[in-house]
Amino acid sequence: MKRTFRLSFYVICLLIGAFVVSWLIFMPNGQERGAWRAETGGVVLELTPLKATMFSETAHSCHTVIAFPAHMKLVEMLEGATVGMNGAQLELAIDGTLNTQRFDRLDALPENCTAPDPASASARDVFDAAWTAMDEHYAFFDLHGVDWAARRALAPAPDARMDDAQLEDMLLAMTAGLDDGHVHFGSDTRGYRSPAERPGWIPEGSNLNRDMLRQIAIANAGATITKSQTAPIFYGLREDGIGYIMLREMDVDVPIGGRSMDAMATAFANVLADLDAAKALIIDIRYNPGGSDTVSFGLAGHFIEAPLPVFTKTTRIGTTQTAPFTAILEPQGDAPDPRPVILMTSKLTGSAAEILTLAMREIPQVTTLGEPTSGGLSDVMGFTLPNGWGLGLSNQTYLTMNGDLFEKIGVPPDVPVPFETAPFLDGKDPVLNAAIAEASKYLQ
Repeated sequence: MKRTFRLSFYVICLLIGAFVVSWLIFMPNGQERGAWRAETGGVVLELTPLKATMFSETAHSCHTVIAFPAHMKLVEMLEGATVGMNGAQLELAIDGTLNTQRFDRLDALPENCTAPDPASASARDVFDAAWTAMDEHYAFFDLHGVDWAARRALAPAPDARMDDAQLEDMLLAMTAGLDDGHVHFGSDTRGYRSPAERPGWIPEGSNLNRDMLRQIAIANAGATITKSQTAPIFYGLREDGIGYIMLREMDVDVPIGGRSMDAMATAFANVLADLDAAKALIIDIRYNPGGSDTVSFGLAGHFIEAPLPVFTKTTRIGTTQTAPFTAILEPQGDAPDPRPVILMTSKLTGSAAEILTLAMREIPQVTTLGEPTSGGLSDVMGFTLPNGWGLGLSNQTYLTMNGDLFEKIGVPPDVPVPFETAPFLDGKDPVLNAAIAEASKYLQ
């Protein structure tokens, strides 16, 4: 018994020692330690030997977004985030985003960068922080016809007291008119998202939510449906030789230490292999709210044989924009899939699913069909408000390689097919029927 206890003690000590040694190896190095501000503003990062802390910053306030142990190898393996030096700048790469974020060194962490304190935060503090974050970083006031400077007049009195419901109403009034699915605020238990999340063709009170619409599509697909083991992909082969693929969201199970693009490339390769007998493919993302851009690229890369520029994006920085970042779609798999693809979209196609649409429409064998997408392409820039609530906003401008802007209006389809509510209430899917008819042209 004593020998067993002694052996267990030694093993535990060895494990602790190994962890301490690994921490010393993988903690931020001397160059990386310190306080950093994103070159586009809005984000402050502090790296110490023991802890990494990210803050959201405006001219009004600076509050913690997330803090985590500074064992950077564990952070890389579990969260897919890495930091490193690029000249005099710190570079942050996060799995799920296509480009890195660069930071400039600060002499010290700003004194107002602290954890939010809901007990002491006034309604005026919350308003000022939210208004300032939008004023400094939101990219599309003109597009939505909103005079943001005039919204400053909605600020409550400095001594005004509000409960959560009143705070929500205040922020609703402040953001009214921004029909942008990436503008949102609130806590884990309450909050608001833009009306762009619910298109006008879905009647209030009806059961035509995303889940019901997905069920209707699957019921009308004319195929026995299989679910991917590692991704929210549902697929089957019709008797006429058309493969049907529905992507519920742009997500995938990522193994520890892996990357989402690679994981989706593998998952989708398995789907394509199972549909090897198909002569044409329908990919249905009509009810896909988004997810990770890298997941979208892991899928789209299966249809190209060489790197392909698919869009550019810039980030608002003060009154101007950063230099354009060109997104390059890289080939995936052993060989490109040559089959024709019908990509179905609707007003419920959002965010990273719109990024998939932008990428796929650059590929000659792809035809898009349905309705324009929701028109919210920017990544979401997040802020922590003084009361602990979160605020999300759009700060990036995506353009096609031809320079077209589809923010707000959505990415238009090659073959427009309008959504009419009545057939869907009866369990029918005429838009899918139109996609099947389009795909059938390639079966001759």
